[in-house]
Amino acid sequence: MCKTFDTVDHKIAEAEFFLKKMSEVSFDFFEFNCYFSAFLSATRSSTLALQQFKHIPGFNDWYEHHRSELSSNELAISFLKIRNEHVHGGQYPVSSASINEGKTLYYLDKKYFMSDKELSNKDVFHLSMDYFLILLNIVYDCYVILGIHIDPQQYFTKEHFASIGRTIDQAECEVFGWICSSLIEEGYTEDDRWDCLRDKVEKCTINHLFYSYIGKTTPESNVPDYFHDFEDTPEDKGWTHIPAGFGSIEDYWEFIEKRPNQ
Repeated sequence: MCKTFDTVDHKIAEAEFFLKKMSEVSFDFFEFNCYFSAFLSATRSSTLALQQFKHIPGFNDWYEHHRSELSSNELAISFLKIRNEHVHGGQYPVSSASINEGKTLYYLDKKYFMSDKELSNKDVFHLSMDYFLILLNIVYDCYVILGIHIDPQQYFTKEHFASIGRTIDQAECEVFGWICSSLIEEGYTEDDRWDCLRDKVEKCTINHLFYSYIGKTTPESNVPDYFHDFEDTPEDKGWTHIPAGFGSIEDYWEFIEKRPNQ
């Protein structure tokens, strides 16, 4: 399986880092433009990083669906245009600002959204948030649809190995180089051995972003009911993360629920 999908995870996390920095700027055009420029670069790099996995079975059909949707989404089109203009020497794209209840809101030149008045009136941070959510959902869908190829937690499961005619012994050899006979001697069940094995392989590094921004996490293996008695909470797993621009996760979800469907 592919063991380097963290390149995509890191670019998504980088984009969210600069999104959060944008939300913290007071009245400073230069500082805000620097963070917005970095955000644009990180989001563009995330899609380029995704495309490095076109060798994965089923990737091309999966990606073509999302590429087609992005190519018809005005926000995505505009952000790509802004990024390309800026990276090739164009001016900083933020052109104006206003103060609303003590918060500085920055705006793009309306030329970027000539055919969409709603987008042209929206401030840069919230436009960036919407674009980030588009990309975050795409990466999440990749984990769902192509997970056995990119996520060790989905690859090393009893169900997947059974589907390809392999066993826990072979899985342990693949990870450790040997069969864990000591676990067998200690009375570990096969499910216990799978759980121990998955504890030693890589996990998705952006589940905190999936959980906090879209209320989802990457698919997990089916485990016996008694495993749930010892299951860690989202807080224990490090998944609780306050979204950019908000005081709490609850504030963010209240905002999401009130906004019009995107």
